[in-house]
Amino acid sequence: MKDCTNCTYADWQRTTTGRLHPSGNGTCTYRYQVMPLPGSMYWLGGFPPTPNGGWITRKQLLADHCVYFLRKAQ
Repeated sequence: MKDCTNCTYADWQRTTTGRLHPSGNGTCTYRYQVMPLPGSMYWLGGFPPTPNGGWITRKQLLADHCVYFLRKAQ
């Protein structure tokens, strides 16, 4: 899915009255878990690797499909 609008992990910015903010901005709240490496391997640059980003918008599609998309229960 390239649209986060109905995703469980989407946390949309809201106005003071609780409505969706006209900016359409939000963040993805999915918590990525790093798989452990075998004892013979190690991470370059420290452990755990830190993901960057997570900004989403209702006004634009993602560049690629999100493998973690989970439709919100209605």
